[in-house]
Amino acid sequence: MRHSLLTASGVFLLLASCAQQPRKGLVIETSIERYIPGDTVVLAGASVERLLTTPLYKRLVSEQKLPQLDEFARKTRLDPRKDIQELLVASNGKDAIMIARVRITDAAALEAALEKEGARRIPFDKYTLFGSGDGAVTFVNDSIALAGRADHLKTVLSGGKEDDAKKRAVLGELSKLSPERQLWAVAIGGFAPMPLPETGNLANLNRVFQSLKSVTMTVDLSNGVSLAATGVCGKENEARQLKDMLRGLIGFGRLSTPSDKPEMLRFFDGIQVDQAGGAVNLHANVPMDMVDYFLKLTEKPKPAA
Repeated sequence: MRHSLLTASGVFLLLASCAQQPRKGLVIETSIERYIPGDTVVLAGASVERLLTTPLYKRLVSEQKLPQLDEFARKTRLDPRKDIQELLVASNGKDAIMIARVRITDAAALEAALEKEGARRIPFDKYTLFGSGDGAVTFVNDSIALAGRADHLKTVLSGGKEDDAKKRAVLGELSKLSPERQLWAVAIGGFAPMPLPETGNLANLNRVFQSLKSVTMTVDLSNGVSLAATGVCGKENEARQLKDMLRGLIGFGRLSTPSDKPEMLRFFDGIQVDQAGGAVNLHANVPMDMVDYFLKLTEKPKPAA
């Protein structure tokens, strides 16, 4: 009897180990992934549905600090507050495409509204683009919309057989991200977040950024703002330079804080930078009371009575 139990247990464990294990990290739906271009090196996304439930979003809406949403809804006839569920932006460093998972209840009315706004119809294969060469949108079906430069959209829609090694590398980075966060971004290859000179002191900064092999970032707005970012450098000494540069910027920020704004010190104290081999990790936490403080700083002074 004991031997039978041990045998059964062994078979059960063997079957369990052979069973397909669920993928960890962030996963893009296949219906959306197919429209990410093969030469993508930067991919950013937002879970709009979950973003709308966060305290920060509700605060901004209640105080009418997001007029851009009304303008976006007017121009596209897609209201981010009810029509858009998920939003992705993919870039190859030159061209970018926006991929949205949407709810479209009346496609004909939506297309007519776009034409009324001045968009022209651009037939392509079985699709119809609305806009111009500089910017257009197309509705693949009732749940997926694409936006970008017309020629770039045509390339994506044609399902070109270009090398997709970069795309696969970008998607591979997603496994490192928490699917619970509302905002995220990944990037591969050496790059600089802004144009920097190739000579002088800033040239060192440029070289540090160029040494980055990948960058991942997530933002959680469930309780204030929580940011987590990791940059992987090609060499450990390059990672050390990046860590020292980031800590230097934080230190400079503390020293530059006006005496009448002590809350800014709390902000800088909430940023932590550490290094593990060739990886540099940055964590920043801004509690909701500090978010309120920053929002008040952006308020325009009320005119005198």
